[in-house]
Amino acid sequence: MSDKVSIIIPVFNTGKLLQETLASVEAQTHKNLEVVIVDNGSTDGDTISYLQDTVAQEHTVIVSEARSVSAARNLAIDRATGTYILPLDSDDIIHPEFVTKSLGAFTKEAVKVVRTQVKLFGKKKGVLTWEDFTLEKLLARNMMVVTSMFRKEDWKRIGGFDESFVKSFEDWEFWINLLRDGGEVATIQEPLFYYRIRKKSRNHQLNQETLAEGRYQVWNKHKELYARYFVDPRETFEYKFAVESTAHKIGNALVKPFKRFKLMP
Repeated sequence: MSDKVSIIIPVFNTGKLLQETLASVEAQTHKNLEVVIVDNGSTDGDTISYLQDTVAQEHTVIVSEARSVSAARNLAIDRATGTYILPLDSDDIIHPEFVTKSLGAFTKEAVKVVRTQVKLFGKKKGVLTWEDFTLEKLLARNMMVVTSMFRKEDWKRIGGFDESFVKSFEDWEFWINLLRDGGEVATIQEPLFYYRIRKKSRNHQLNQETLAEGRYQVWNKHKELYARYFVDPRETFEYKFAVESTAHKIGNALVKPFKRFKLMP
């Protein structure tokens, strides 16, 4: 029998969007699947009734008090029975071939993570592609979204998602922890994951102070690892965000004439 894949989905008041997410799961060409959902303290009556009256008839639904997304994912994965795990947020979508092609990329034991390109939709559109993976680059910035596939035994080996990461970077830290002692990342060069950009999403509302605290928390936990590798500051997400920002591009355009005539360095 083909390998079983557990798709784990934390839910908080996103019942209407969850219907589209589950439709994309049910359209998968790989059929040996289970879906484990954590109702992470939902307060919206429509979401609660949809989960209890409809979704629970087909999938495992765990009702929980509100907790961090790391804790919710751990709760679902602990209950999961699949060999492979695929986290999926309750407002995102996967291509029908996502699971089939991801499983096909686990060609050897050394492959620890399979990622795909990402198609953005909603408030922002575009396609995210990935550079070749190295641990040094991963220490500088995240190199995959949380909707990437891994083995449950590896999740168990590292103790799961670190539940002390409450506000940000829980997935980035998870990948560092998973790959710190070696392992390969396989990449499917197709946008098989569709990431919804919403104004009210948790990631969209993160401010710079929260991100700085998260980066320090990652560094503090893995400072011995950071001491062993040179992290090129030009590879950090802060640097790349700055040089690709509109303000930086406008600034360059404004000073370009002065540089041409050697009026400034």
